[in-house]
Amino acid sequence: MKRASPFPDVDPAGVPLLEVEGLSTRFRVPGGVVRAVEDVSFTLHAGRTLGIVGESGSGKTVLARSVMGLLPHNADRPGTIRYRGVDITGWSTRQLVGVRGPEMAMVFQDPMTSLNPYMRIGRQITESLRWHMGLTKAAAASRAVALLDEVGIPSARLRADSYPHQLSGGMRQRATIAIALACSPRLLFADEPTTALDVTVQAQILDLLAAEQREREMGMVLVSHDLGVVAGRSDDIVVMYAGRVVEHAPTRTLFAGLRMPYTQALLAAVPRLDRPSHSRAAVIPGRPPDPTAIDPACRFAPRCPYVQARCQAEEPPLVEAEPGHRYRCWYPVAGPLPRSAPAVSPARRG
Repeated sequence: MKRASPFPDVDPAGVPLLEVEGLSTRFRVPGGVVRAVEDVSFTLHAGRTLGIVGESGSGKTVLARSVMGLLPHNADRPGTIRYRGVDITGWSTRQLVGVRGPEMAMVFQDPMTSLNPYMRIGRQITESLRWHMGLTKAAAASRAVALLDEVGIPSARLRADSYPHQLSGGMRQRATIAIALACSPRLLFADEPTTALDVTVQAQILDLLAAEQREREMGMVLVSHDLGVVAGRSDDIVVMYAGRVVEHAPTRTLFAGLRMPYTQALLAAVPRLDRPSHSRAAVIPGRPPDPTAIDPACRFAPRCPYVQARCQAEEPPLVEAEPGHRYRCWYPVAGPLPRSAPAVSPARRG
């Protein structure tokens, strides 16, 4: 028997699929408190895609896991999360079990570690189908094969009986997408879904996610370190640095007139076909700040080529450049990185 949903059958008109307000996530560790996410707010409507971009350690994955309640016991999560108009901020793990699967799902970053190595692929799909949808064993098995075929896995019936190590990297990622889509969620988090895949397979996976989103009218949060990945596949972009939102705008608006030097540097680091052959990759110099010892200044200041005295003494607020376009910088730039600007440095060959 299918489990009852805690949400209304029909959403009120105009209510966003997901609303996050002032969300912070902190982890209590022996050395202090790790501030992984701080004061993040955004809104996502059904059928639209939000890209969340930043370096490793910027808080992207923690933000996605915070919304879904997939956090360890040493985590604190102040803020507000409303899903389909219902405040789920204080929901217990037992309550959220009914949400994960039929309402929210996640495509995890590394399928080799997110898939159970001791369980056949088909069984990993049928678990959620039987638990949430109340399908019989035979019906769930049939649905699992259909899902594997839907995500482009050849010989789906045969692959349903395979273990994860018997599949290629691209097929494993397709299998994790099938698991995430099994219960027809309304909201999908795709956490670096193309990591460790070659360029051709990356494009196939991203095209697959886009096609499934259109067919199912899902909302999607696409997490990536690459601005180039989300450029043509998102409606809005949130750029994160050291746990904070440093720029947030509709995708076209962001690329037409970005303001934050960090966003500018991320864009400059995207590989381009018009660069000379064998040219060195561009990287952002320095390292992100220690999340246990955040200074009351601009967090990007030690790595910013435009830094001034005020940047090193006071953290800038998130201000609005135009309706819907917000940034966090005392001395904003205007547009892409000029070829002569020193915002990035060439990566050294090892």
